[in-house]
Amino acid sequence: MTADLKARLAALTPEQRALLRARLPQVRAARRKLTPSQLRLWDTRQWVADRPVDVVCQAVHLTGAPVDLDLLAERVLGFVAAHEALRTTFDSAGDGAGVRPVVHAQLPPRLIRTRCAGAEEAHARARELAAEPFDLASGPLLRVVLAAGATADEAWLLVVVPNLVFDAWSFELLLDALARPADTDPLPAPPFSDLAHAQRAWLDSAAGRAAAAYWAAEVADAPPPLPADRPRSTGTGRAGARVDFTLPRPVADGILAAAQREAATAYTGWLAVAWAALAEYGGRDDVLLGTFTAGRDRPGSTDAVGYLLNVLPVRLRDAGDGSHAARTRAARAATRSGLAHAAYPGELITERRRVPGTHPLLDAVFVFDNLGEATREIQGARVATADLDKGTARYDLTLAVYPGPDGARGWLEYDTELYEESTARRIVERFTALAEEAADSAARAEPGNGGPA
Repeated sequence: MTADLKARLAALTPEQRALLRARLPQVRAARRKLTPSQLRLWDTRQWVADRPVDVVCQAVHLTGAPVDLDLLAERVLGFVAAHEALRTTFDSAGDGAGVRPVVHAQLPPRLIRTRCAGAEEAHARARELAAEPFDLASGPLLRVVLAAGATADEAWLLVVVPNLVFDAWSFELLLDALARPADTDPLPAPPFSDLAHAQRAWLDSAAGRAAAAYWAAEVADAPPPLPADRPRSTGTGRAGARVDFTLPRPVADGILAAAQREAATAYTGWLAVAWAALAEYGGRDDVLLGTFTAGRDRPGSTDAVGYLLNVLPVRLRDAGDGSHAARTRAARAATRSGLAHAAYPGELITERRRVPGTHPLLDAVFVFDNLGEATREIQGARVATADLDKGTARYDLTLAVYPGPDGARGWLEYDTELYEESTARRIVERFTALAEEAADSAARAEPGNGGPA
């Protein structure tokens, strides 16, 4: 608050103050609008009906110590009270342009207490909750299961919530809140609607206009989408499946070492492997991939719950000699050039539709998620999370990599109306083989193994 504004408020009469307080809720409500990302999620929901395409479905396994589920329930309730996104519903006459977020003073989550004998039962319960349609107009939108496990030192936390109000970063904030020591207070959380308003203002700024021009040039003359087993016509209903994979620690370490040798990150190293696999599959080196960014660059955004995730294109096209090192350098250059413009909503980038369906620009997306790489405990119990397959596909193809202490795991999610399982498995096999080759090359390049000293 500026000094001028403080002086103006201090000069108000009691009647003027009362009038201002009465009008503030109306002013705040008028400022609330869907972000471009939320609007795409809303449109997708109209397209796929009640299929849980854009629904977070996480299973958290707590082991090694008894867990007080009553305390967990209190923490969940406090988390919802602190974050307006989780107390938001959506009022609409059916037209996406007329959707209006409605923030409630109180909107308790749906809390379920039960018992799960094991992972199979817990995962099935989470999928059932995700498949159950959400009433976006009435809520609540957050569904949480707190389940005792098969033994006294085991428990389950299942989290199901539409992406309209929640993303991967929000999930990490929830886990942090549940793990917070009992003698500490939670940090104040900025309202999601303030961040959405700031984004709209930024789009009209010189920086926003420069970002629009940058991304328009980046996707100009974009390559065609990757080939599919069946033709893309008017889009699909987004039914999907996944092919899982795991890679051992030496491979993950090798990808990291190779990336660091090129002054790049592990994300860039894995992106280079994904590029190689998809370029080989598609028959061309010019590949346009979507990539997830946290969208947490504005002040206060790191502490806010809500859908701030941004999906931006990365244009990969100059593979040099085709080696993993050359692809890593090119991927580093491509990603770094876009960092200055990463606040621009990906949904606004293209003026023409490249692919039919739920996203106008992107058919294939690469996900690298190392948020859960560090060990975490809740009430002394070890935390292990699983992003569950709901039988849906957010894009035609999504390749996800999750590094961890034992190596890397991941999956290729594919639209079953476009791709056969055999095709998805072939892509995964090439991806894992190329990762192993890149790691072997990195190991040979180490001093003492034939590489330069």
